[in-house]
Amino acid sequence: MIDNAAGGVSPALLAAMRDVMVQRGPDGEGHYLDGSVGMAMRRLSIIDIESGWQPFFSRRDQVVAFQNGEIYNYRSLRQELASRGYEFLSKSDTEVLAHGYAEWGIEDLLQRIDGMYAIAILDRRTRELHLARDRFGEKPLFYTQGEGRFAYSSNLLSLAALDWVAVDIDTESMNRYLALHYVPGEATIFKSIKRVLPGERLVVPIDDPCPRKHRYYTLKLGTAKRPPDVELASVVEEAVVSRLVADVPVGVFLSGGLDSSLIAAIAAKEQPLISTFSMGFDSASHDESRHAEMVAKAIGSRHHHFVFDDESFRSLLPLVASVLDEPVGDQAQLPLYWLCEEARRHVTVALSGEGADEIFAGYSYYRPHAAEVEKPWKLSALWRRPQITQTGAHRLINNEEPVTPSGFPLLTDIAGRQRLTGGRAPEIDQWEEGLISWINTSSGSLQRATAADLATWLPDDLLVKFDRISMAHSLEGRAPYLSPSVAEMGLSLPNVHRIDGENNKIALRRVASRWLPREIVERPKQGFVLPMRKWLAQWFEREPVNSYFLESPVDGLDMEEAARLTAGDLSDGVQRERLLFALLLLVEWHRSFTSRRRDLASKYKQASLIQSGVSL
Repeated sequence: MIDNAAGGVSPALLAAMRDVMVQRGPDGEGHYLDGSVGMAMRRLSIIDIESGWQPFFSRRDQVVAFQNGEIYNYRSLRQELASRGYEFLSKSDTEVLAHGYAEWGIEDLLQRIDGMYAIAILDRRTRELHLARDRFGEKPLFYTQGEGRFAYSSNLLSLAALDWVAVDIDTESMNRYLALHYVPGEATIFKSIKRVLPGERLVVPIDDPCPRKHRYYTLKLGTAKRPPDVELASVVEEAVVSRLVADVPVGVFLSGGLDSSLIAAIAAKEQPLISTFSMGFDSASHDESRHAEMVAKAIGSRHHHFVFDDESFRSLLPLVASVLDEPVGDQAQLPLYWLCEEARRHVTVALSGEGADEIFAGYSYYRPHAAEVEKPWKLSALWRRPQITQTGAHRLINNEEPVTPSGFPLLTDIAGRQRLTGGRAPEIDQWEEGLISWINTSSGSLQRATAADLATWLPDDLLVKFDRISMAHSLEGRAPYLSPSVAEMGLSLPNVHRIDGENNKIALRRVASRWLPREIVERPKQGFVLPMRKWLAQWFEREPVNSYFLESPVDGLDMEEAARLTAGDLSDGVQRERLLFALLLLVEWHRSFTSRRRDLASKYKQASLIQSGVSL
């Protein structure tokens, strides 16, 4: 936090902001105060439990480093820095960031590290604060600014409760939420709070805290090449092994599908008897648990299986809403909440398969894109690059057909959103322009579709869900498929090695056959579909649709229209179930967030009174 307006950062306020994140770091805290600059963190001890306390310093205390996350290749970087004369006081990956910045500067440091992170580094010599978020958005990083003030956090609530931060709902964000069931891009649900994008860094001058944005990583599109299977197998194996680094117990979320099964098999080879965790359902059509148990038996893991209680929907939904920074209407959060709670009894770190479907083309709605033959582009032909028009989706959500550029079906069409918000479809903004421009550099329609999901659906839904739900239980989630080497290699595979007719993730299946039984490798993907119709019917048996929405106003949403759209027969289809759940989650989140913000603002006020010397 930077505060030039109040004569410096209040220690009591900094502590109050820090402790909002106690579930992210129940094992301790660290802070740094220097006049107008205050930095703080909560620690979940994963690496170097005894000595890894932040902040870390370098260049005679001129460099101050904090981190939320993990740097997986920190050992090799540590050796390189030690050979250059840097002395280490710990075995922590964050100390590597401090010395790495001193040696290489922020840009070269970020090019060298492989990890999931939100990084804050203060350079006292240049009087600049550097913030950076990992390449694919595994860890959150929010910020806000005012006159002479700047604040950042891994938790949006800690910023929203500041008395100089307005919490007006952003109409464009609401519009996108009602289409996607999540808020994508750099905007958040609130106008005054932004997020650092994946692969982006900020430089914030201390004396004039207006952030300058820089992109340090962009996934390269426009190429199609097939590496040897042995090379792909090697980078996948290396990614999994690197993400096992920890001084605490590590486990794997094992659904029984290809992605998690491959991670579990490689992890079990590296760490015999590793713990695996799966969630089953009473309904056979929704349950994959027998496949998970088969994999666990084949790889020799200690398997823990749980059955989701259908009756828990009503109690779990408010709990899930209470741990979210912003509304995310992803139904899978409910069983994930239960699974994380159970897994935390056994491990502190859990690996999961996020990213594999986007990288290796696993979703069924990608199939129409695969029919287009890729067009190899040569430098001499750059001026006549073909236009990619497979879906006709030239905007993120405001297309004639209600789909995203990937083909992902929206909850609402343009007219439906206009009725829900009472406004017209927003104009394209700078972030969306950049998104469309980037995906249009693709080699073909399939690469374009998967790239679109990698930049939106993955960081702003799947990784938000994974991070917020796991960290609510002080459990660190890791995603091996988001190793840059894996992502870059998988995304550039030719279509026939990603989707072939009804078969998907072709190359990954070939690689997986080295570790997994044939039955798992060849089994078609089973989408994670939940019995939402039943759960929603049970919910509204107690709280009728009309009264529920009309008594729970949300800024920017026409509650009468919300009630009208979601009332009636639930058998109308999956899209209506998705919309109703998204609206339900929005209301529950708004209730919870409003209450949490009010309570936290009161604590901040007390902290400010302490700073001013007022007796409480």
